[in-house]
Amino acid sequence: MGTCQSYQAWDEAAGGAAARALGDYSQSPVAHFASDDEVYSSLGACLKTAATDPANAADFQRVGTIVRLETVAPKAQITLKLEADEPIEVEFGESKLRPAAILAMPGDVAQGFWLGETNIITALSQGKMKAQGPVAVILKLVPLVNVVAPLYRSQQEGGTGVTEEPAAEEEVAAEEEVAVEEEVVAEEEVAAEEEVVAEEEVVAEEEAAVEEEAAAADEEAPQS
Repeated sequence: MGTCQSYQAWDEAAGGAAARALGDYSQSPVAHFASDDEVYSSLGACLKTAATDPANAADFQRVGTIVRLETVAPKAQITLKLEADEPIEVEFGESKLRPAAILAMPGDVAQGFWLGETNIITALSQGKMKAQGPVAVILKLVPLVNVVAPLYRSQQEGGTGVTEEPAAEEEVAAEEEVAVEEEVVAEEEVAAEEEVVAEEEVVAEEEAAVEEEAAAADEEAPQS
């Protein structure tokens, strides 16, 4: 297809009608991003982390093409190269990558979508999202929400992201396992020491019994 028209250009060509229909989200108290830099440092960083994680590569590459995500309030764009068997690329702002599909929306809708709280079909039907390009490509973004949402939610709650949590949990589990092993070893050593002591006591008792028997035999022996 030809070069996709951005949502901003589409809206300007329409005399700003789309922006008015959606509302001025940049001034709204529910806006989640104060600037394009915040879009990139928050949502953009999360998408880049998820997309470039080798564990998620196959999920993202199933999209099979280049897509652009645009926000209109504030204005920002994130371009993702998600072609099969190709290195994944994520670019913020203007990009020379030519998208096959564009999904544009206000910042708060983008927030809800990637947190798994906004249904894409409902948002498109209500005009809260604007899509250009093959519908099949747009819908391939939906499964990615399951990958991105946990990481993004953790980030929004002030965490460092779910990608770090498993590593921390594994480290704690490893430390606990080592502690348990050390306790087991210590218990085995104590048990071994107690067993040695018990054996020594048995030997001592047997030796004492032998000595007592020998002494008794000496006393009973007739005097010459």
